[in-house]
Amino acid sequence: MMKPNHHGLRNAAYSVIILIGVGYLLKIGSSIIIPFIFATFLAVFLHPVESKINHYIKWKGVSVFLSFLALIIPFVIITSLFSYQLLTILESLPSIGDNMTKGLDQMLKKINGLIPFIQLESGELMKQTEDPNLTGPLKYIGQGLISTTSFLTSLGMTLIYSFLLLYYRKSISKFILYQSEKSSRADFKVTLGKIKDTIQSYIGGLGLVVVILSVLNSIGLSLIGIDYAIFWGTLAGILAIIPYVGTLVGGMLPFIYAFANTDTSWQPIAVLAYYLFIQQVEGNFITPKIVGDKVDINPLFAIISLVFFGTFWGVAGVVLALPIISIIKIILSNFEGTLAYAALMSANMNDNAGIFKRIASRHE
Repeated sequence: MMKPNHHGLRNAAYSVIILIGVGYLLKIGSSIIIPFIFATFLAVFLHPVESKINHYIKWKGVSVFLSFLALIIPFVIITSLFSYQLLTILESLPSIGDNMTKGLDQMLKKINGLIPFIQLESGELMKQTEDPNLTGPLKYIGQGLISTTSFLTSLGMTLIYSFLLLYYRKSISKFILYQSEKSSRADFKVTLGKIKDTIQSYIGGLGLVVVILSVLNSIGLSLIGIDYAIFWGTLAGILAIIPYVGTLVGGMLPFIYAFANTDTSWQPIAVLAYYLFIQQVEGNFITPKIVGDKVDINPLFAIISLVFFGTFWGVAGVVLALPIISIIKIILSNFEGTLAYAALMSANMNDNAGIFKRIASRHE
């Protein structure tokens, strides 16, 4: 008769209870937790910049402020250019809708000519999408980019938290370090270093990926002949911070715009084909080479984390999911009782399948 593994059952029960409790706290405390997590990541990312500035300017407050300026000034310039083109596009939405109806009618006529037994009619299709019509994604993006009181409050709190975290960095670091026992402080310090490297590599690498994709997208759309190519290319590059689906959504928007505003059928198709190509290049070459193996999470747990945090925090949760789950894995890998969970989350789980047997044998 098989003996029940009470140790494993107890750990599983604890894990479920902790997961439920964490989920509840994440939901009710999102207005505080989300800005603080963003602020922590931003502070860790800006720390090398602030340290270099502080080497020449000894006033801590000034060096922290200048490190923020180094990030904010380019962001403000890009946002200003981005917003100007967005407003221009929003002003032309009525004409885009009319052009889209004409374009759809022309496309359906060609499809009906090639496949006579289908006989699709644009009028029927447009009635089915009369309220959320094909221009809906454009309106949704426009509304989502408009600053609201809630967004400005969260952004302001994020910057304040980040400034203070950088300003009191040494004291906070020592406080965290000295919470561990003296015998384990060296290992704890290594763990904190791994977490810092993960955050800096992920944010820096992701920023570089966004820039590369924005340039590639803008060049491709310009060659195809799409208006506002820089806007659509940059938007798709920014949406790439949303794993798996960001690039696809970023490609559908210029496809819809090209479909509504071009006289030829090859341009929308070219846009769609180009973005599918870019998505393959980004997923197989650009992101793996730049971000590297710092985010050592297999696709199963990556998707679970995206759904989990996205359910509680929306878009912010989707953006934060991968770095958070990577940090959790690093922490779990440093404790004997949770090492199996860290191995289960690893991108190289199949290559290290024997580790589960070795871990189990220690408890027998």
